[in-house]
Amino acid sequence: MTTRTPSVVSADEALSVVRPGMTVATTSLSAEPVALLEALARRCEQAAPITLVSGMLIKGYQALTPHLGNEIELQTWFMPQTLLGDVGLGPNVDFLPLTWVQTYHYAAAREFDVCLIQVSPADADGNHSVGISSSMTRLLTQMAKVVIAQLNSEMPYTTGDTLIHSSEIDFLVEHASPLHAFPHRTPDDRSATIAGHVADLIPDGATVQAGVGTIPESVLAALAEAGRRDLLLTSIFTDGGRALIEAGCCVDDGPAAIVGEIMGTTDLYRWMDHNPRVSMQHTLNTHSLPALAQRSSLVSINSTLEVDLYGQLNSEVVGTGQAGGIGGSVDFMMGAQLPGHKSVIALPSTTNRGAPKIVPVIDRGLVTVPRSLVQYVVTEFGIADLRGKTARERAREMIAISHPDHREQLLVAAKEL
Repeated sequence: MTTRTPSVVSADEALSVVRPGMTVATTSLSAEPVALLEALARRCEQAAPITLVSGMLIKGYQALTPHLGNEIELQTWFMPQTLLGDVGLGPNVDFLPLTWVQTYHYAAAREFDVCLIQVSPADADGNHSVGISSSMTRLLTQMAKVVIAQLNSEMPYTTGDTLIHSSEIDFLVEHASPLHAFPHRTPDDRSATIAGHVADLIPDGATVQAGVGTIPESVLAALAEAGRRDLLLTSIFTDGGRALIEAGCCVDDGPAAIVGEIMGTTDLYRWMDHNPRVSMQHTLNTHSLPALAQRSSLVSINSTLEVDLYGQLNSEVVGTGQAGGIGGSVDFMMGAQLPGHKSVIALPSTTNRGAPKIVPVIDRGLVTVPRSLVQYVVTEFGIADLRGKTARERAREMIAISHPDHREQLLVAAKEL
């Protein structure tokens, strides 16, 4: 990488480097550089066609939606229909069916013309922090010919694998804006019941991987209430993780969390500033098999859209359309096959409209996680332990934790499997 002196310019001036046929990569989630994506939307009509490589955006979709699949070819590991619904995206939107580790290797094998990132103000040595998203950010800068960074005074200076020197940045755009916050919701009764079952599977000294949402936050709250000790958190850090640390439930020696993404409230983002209790790392240090082999008693907690009587998971398809992405669940469920580790799928037995989430067979032709990797499935009605079970035994376990209104139908279906 050549030494660079960044030019401090406006967003439109920075994005003027984008030319027809270029490939642009951007960071995502709460670290999406919104000011830069808005400038890209203004630029795309003059620079089309552009290929944009991205994960899950939030506010960025608002600016880019009229152009996605049209002037901008989108290649993404998170399909935007999940957030946008039916918005009439153009034809040039394509999904990358990759796990989180595979996504990292995919980016490492590509060359990008431009990458868009967001950074904190620099320290005395000229180092910026990539803040609340370290999974892919530094890799993208290494694989890009031109690096454009939005300098946001709201971005916390986090510790770990987070530093990028100003000399590694071509264009610096000073633009302060609030980071997208995820509200901390109080668990409902059903989520709390599910969380109680999951907490029973997590011992003291475990490494806990939980996602984002009501059930994962409920699990973390249940662990605090149960007084678990010496826990290590990994993957994604939320307000529930902070509460566990402050309750004295996590390890005292070194970081209490080794994660790649922070997703929470504005107060959590401020708490993260120069906080050594959370170590931000790239994907291979959080999700890869070598990294997971070094963890103590990993308990991986994920959810899914539906699970069938075999234990197969569909985490991607709603109706006939791709929704969301694969993410890190498969990486962690593979890691959970290592000695001393375990994986848990936690979900309500029905949707909010009463439709079953435990079905006879996933019939859409797409299985996100094969039955061979699924160990525990938890609903509000209990725990199904599928380890070492025959196909018929699995079906009985799954029916036992299904909603009572759907058990008779599942029993009939099980006889035909």
